[in-house]
Amino acid sequence: MPIVSSKEGQTWLENAHWGLVPSWAASAEKARELAAMGLNARSETVAEKPLFRGAWKRQACLVPMTGFFEWKQEGKRKLPHFIYASDQSLLLAAGITDVWADPETGEQVQTFSILTTEANALMAEIHNVKKRMPVFLQGASDSERWLRGRPEQRLDLLKPAPDSLLKAHRVGDFVSRAGEDRNRVECQKAFDEPRQASLF
Repeated sequence: MPIVSSKEGQTWLENAHWGLVPSWAASAEKARELAAMGLNARSETVAEKPLFRGAWKRQACLVPMTGFFEWKQEGKRKLPHFIYASDQSLLLAAGITDVWADPETGEQVQTFSILTTEANALMAEIHNVKKRMPVFLQGASDSERWLRGRPEQRLDLLKPAPDSLLKAHRVGDFVSRAGEDRNRVECQKAFDEPRQASLF
């Protein structure tokens, strides 16, 4: 996935693997284990958790996206929804990134994690069990401060997005299938669930 990074005054777009692997991971097996746990970082504890705190101090990044999927719990069912910007613009999620070197091959692997916070009203209705959402940055000044600011200067950005920022709609259940490529336009199309006909 593409991320936006910044260092020494330069900003660039680069590909990175979603699932943070810290530079101290000692083996490929450990890297895989940590990547599975490092998809998202809770903003409340990112500065404390060993998995995230090094990247939090050293390197922030932006994660551009047209939208994302989340599942609403209704009884035993999980109903997929697509969430996107109200004005159809690109969303910029707050992320942290690190580079891990494979000790066997020497390959340098860029990885990242997305910061999460408590849900706003819309996301609390959809992500209605854990009630979390990504941290989204709004405007050039917030994005600039996230990329170049010191950790303590970024803390006040770790908050839920205004309810007006996002819209959402239900999408087809096929989106929930294991191995489904959700980067297809079809996965983002609104789905109207057939209503049961009433006898009365």
